[in-house]
Amino acid sequence: MSSTYYIIERIVNMRRKIFIVLTIVWMIVIFAFSAKDADESGQASNNVGLIIGRVFVSDFEKMPIEEQIAFAEKVDYPVRKTAHVLEYALLGFLVMGALYTPKRKWYYQSILAWLIATLYAASDEFHQLFVQGRSGEIRDVCIDSSGVIIGVILALLIFSHIY
Repeated sequence: MSSTYYIIERIVNMRRKIFIVLTIVWMIVIFAFSAKDADESGQASNNVGLIIGRVFVSDFEKMPIEEQIAFAEKVDYPVRKTAHVLEYALLGFLVMGALYTPKRKWYYQSILAWLIATLYAASDEFHQLFVQGRSGEIRDVCIDSSGVIIGVILALLIFSHIY
């Protein structure tokens, strides 16, 4: 076995271990977000809506507070669903980073990464059934799964060019 091959193999193994740890940490973060009751979760997304208003709406600060709150409520749904896509895109990227090796066919690894992260999304929605004021939604699993696909594709593009 050549020394170059040995070095590359060690780098791949180290990268995979780091991605496994990061994947587990990110899953814990997602679980923590999902464990917040409806009031806490709603307040967080309303705060994001207010920030969006301050950044993108001229004279937002001069609007009456009722209009600011109405704006935040209006953008609540897109904010929440965008958060779903982004948090699961990151999970898909991390899972793919943990699985990827140039030795295996890319499509098997991609399907497995998608499956692992999508099953986690389903389990997370199930978990929300037990959180006060929250619900588990099949629609959210589909949205999460689309985020996973984005993360897996991004990881695949990056890793296939590195290795």
